[in-house]
Amino acid sequence: MPSSYKYGKTNRIGNNYSLLFNFEYMDIFVLMYERKIPLNLNCGLDLIGEVLYGKWKIRLLWFIHEGYKRPSELQRKIPDASRRALNMQLKELEEHELITKKIYPVVPPKVEYNLTEFGETLMPVISALGQWGDVHQDRLRYLILKRLGQLPIE
Repeated sequence: MPSSYKYGKTNRIGNNYSLLFNFEYMDIFVLMYERKIPLNLNCGLDLIGEVLYGKWKIRLLWFIHEGYKRPSELQRKIPDASRRALNMQLKELEEHELITKKIYPVVPPKVEYNLTEFGETLMPVISALGQWGDVHQDRLRYLILKRLGQLPIE
């Protein structure tokens, strides 16, 4: 936005976004995301949390690693996720240089995602997390259902 704009009023929408109204030009801008909690990048766990935070990111990385490269393939592998949510998280993974996006100049457009060399370094970590989940799946399932109040009545 040019600095010559005269801003009128800022209104919060939702918890994390603001609208900025410019009455002189009748423009409306959505301001960037406002963090509730200050960014903390002081240790590896904070950094990995910032990069992998998102319900579908670990699954997206794993499925791309397994060879599912097209958005429609990824959507079929994660049917509970909306197309919008997947696209947003794929974009964030691309911004964090864990994946690349290749757009082929054909009609209809063809898009493929691939892991970067940097993204490949996460695969042993994600694999170890998956193995831990497999080893402890009965206990984890029980604890999750207990927390949600959905344990079967015996």
